[in-house]
Amino acid sequence: MIGIIKRGKTAAVITILLLVAIYLAVTNIKVTFKATENRVIVPAETGSSVAAVKSAASQLPKESDFKQVAETDLLRLKMDEKTGHFVVEDKRNANIYRSFPNPDSWDKEKISETWKKHLASPLMVQYVDFSKNILQAKETNLAADGGRVKEIKSIPGGFSLVYELPATGFTIPIQVRIENDYVETKIIREGVKETSMGLVWARLFPFFGAEYTAAGQDSYLFIPDGAGALVRFKDNQLNVNKIYDESVYGQDNTFAGLSNNRNKIVMPVFGMKTGSKGFVAIVHDGDEYANIVAAPAGVLSNYNWVTTQMNFRSSFLQFTTRNTNVPDSWGYIDYNRDEVFGSDRIVRYYLLDSQKSDYVGMAQTYRQYLIKEKGAKPVTVTNPNIPMHVDFIGGDQEDGLVTSRYLNLTTTDDATQMVNTLHEKGIANMSLTFKGWQKGGYSAFGNTFPVDSRIGGDKGMKAFIDNAHSYGIPVYLEAEYALNNTGASGFDEKYHAIVNLAGRNQSVSALYNREQTPAVSYKFAEEMVKKDLAHYKTMGADGIAVNILGQRLFSDYNSGFGSTRDDARDVQERILKTIKDSLGGVEGKSANLYVLPQMNYIQSLVYDHSYDLFTDEAVPFVQIATHGLVAYSSEYVNNRQEDVHDFLRDIEYGAEPSFVFTQAESKKYVNSFGVRYYNTYFPYWETFAVNQYKRYNEALGSVQDQFIANHKTIAPNVKETTYENGTRIIVNYNLEPYRSGDLDVPAQNFVVIRGGDK
Repeated sequence: MIGIIKRGKTAAVITILLLVAIYLAVTNIKVTFKATENRVIVPAETGSSVAAVKSAASQLPKESDFKQVAETDLLRLKMDEKTGHFVVEDKRNANIYRSFPNPDSWDKEKISETWKKHLASPLMVQYVDFSKNILQAKETNLAADGGRVKEIKSIPGGFSLVYELPATGFTIPIQVRIENDYVETKIIREGVKETSMGLVWARLFPFFGAEYTAAGQDSYLFIPDGAGALVRFKDNQLNVNKIYDESVYGQDNTFAGLSNNRNKIVMPVFGMKTGSKGFVAIVHDGDEYANIVAAPAGVLSNYNWVTTQMNFRSSFLQFTTRNTNVPDSWGYIDYNRDEVFGSDRIVRYYLLDSQKSDYVGMAQTYRQYLIKEKGAKPVTVTNPNIPMHVDFIGGDQEDGLVTSRYLNLTTTDDATQMVNTLHEKGIANMSLTFKGWQKGGYSAFGNTFPVDSRIGGDKGMKAFIDNAHSYGIPVYLEAEYALNNTGASGFDEKYHAIVNLAGRNQSVSALYNREQTPAVSYKFAEEMVKKDLAHYKTMGADGIAVNILGQRLFSDYNSGFGSTRDDARDVQERILKTIKDSLGGVEGKSANLYVLPQMNYIQSLVYDHSYDLFTDEAVPFVQIATHGLVAYSSEYVNNRQEDVHDFLRDIEYGAEPSFVFTQAESKKYVNSFGVRYYNTYFPYWETFAVNQYKRYNEALGSVQDQFIANHKTIAPNVKETTYENGTRIIVNYNLEPYRSGDLDVPAQNFVVIRGGDK
């Protein structure tokens, strides 16, 4: 009987729970379970949760309401006092650029009223309410918030005003001005005010230049995915593509975020071309805290648009225990409450003349910006032959029975003999980099001098460098100052590592043995570099290959050596300038372009896009912008995924050849901590390397200091790159020859037409 009663009670409980579940599902009631102390973040919502404020229906400003406020030789600026929106006329071609979507298509837009208000608004914001236990990021805009435009003033070249959002309590002062061929927008950081809400991000004039797709018109968004990518305007898209939303210079690992497989953004640039009209936008200030956001027609609205998002806060993982050994799941997501990121946020929209409205014109404009505003200088070439970039790996480690076992891969005598062999076979111009020369080898991060005695010690390295110098060949020594797993230079993870906002040290998974390597505070790394410079000089090194410095950018809350993300960039630039001023040269790897003025050479400069459904075509935007300002290569020739294709892409992109060699066979280091390449055994590669170099030199020797003047697709899988001296290089990726008139390009090959030749 007792058993029957128990079963009856159990059945009754189950029945009641099922009925409750059905009721909740039907009535759509949400039940939230939360810990007493923890705060929870849920996905962003559109609209305001604060006291309702009456707002106008979504509508674009009337053309008749705009009044002229400034004029230059090239541009004319008008503004609407009711909204702060503006219109710019390019006097060279009568093109009109609006800070809001093209009104000709407004009546066709069928999206919700909420999103129409976003489209019509000059300002969108995301915010969190810190008075709530559930931190739910929400989005609103000037119109939806019942916002006001106040304190309109005339300034040289434009106007300033203050946006007030009464419902959320934000005050955001801005400026708009024209100069030369650009219009500049600015959020004045000092005047940004908050009340009860915390500002997460702001998008100022987010739909500048937004357009519908026009039949038969060559139109696209340019986004800085990898080396550059185009998103072409299309009709009748059905939300098949997600929005593009990526952080400039890559994710800041100090804060929580969803990682993905996209290439990071190395330059703060985006643009749009619509027929013969185009602009390229450059984040001039505040780029360290910017995202590039883009959406083609059919995603959120039927307008194609691209903009920048200025971040003022970020979420991070807060832990519920001081025990650093517990997993990340023992925490909750919070926002930095007492800190608002950065300084002023400035975006320059360069308006392109009709003949330069494509991605080439955008890249050339960015090149001139790098020269004029960032101090980049054209390279000086004294040798008519391009350099072969050759890297040698001294040693590394692998697991042993008790401790790590050292792997001797290339001694300084071995490397000297390789250089002599290449020189004897006709490679007169080289640039050499020695990796893994420190005690413990390649994976011993932080170690520098003395040179490991097992590969020749200081004496052997000095002899190697002197031998290279006898041929006029520079030598760089690679050192990893941004990571430290050796305790070198007095590094102590407790005091000198990058710290996140939750108080935990930051580490990077940089090795194949899955070791988490501490990331070094940039200011401590600066001290390490200064201590070592005299050793490099004594050795005769021509510079340092810095690897991760310039490649990653993290905020740092270390109490003794910390730096904000924008300060961290300044420290990195200062380190590189110190090295260049002292030794003469700096080499980077996959570097962000803010370090360009200090770089002599960038190995593995980003050369591809992310291969997803969002982009339609990869373009060499980075290469067009930087060729002639810095030497660069892509992947090592002897580590390629697709040999012929990747070689042809190097020729198309103007990339110099680079190789990595060891005297040991590759099978010797298959289990090493840090070195994993297909094949680096020099005797196997020496003949191929010489022959491959000659093909590179045939194509690129005469243009190594030339700017790229044009790039285009002349047929499917046939590309043409033109340099300022008139040299044209036509690359045929197809399995069949390409013929057009007198032009004949063999299958999977290239043809060089010198300037003046037909």
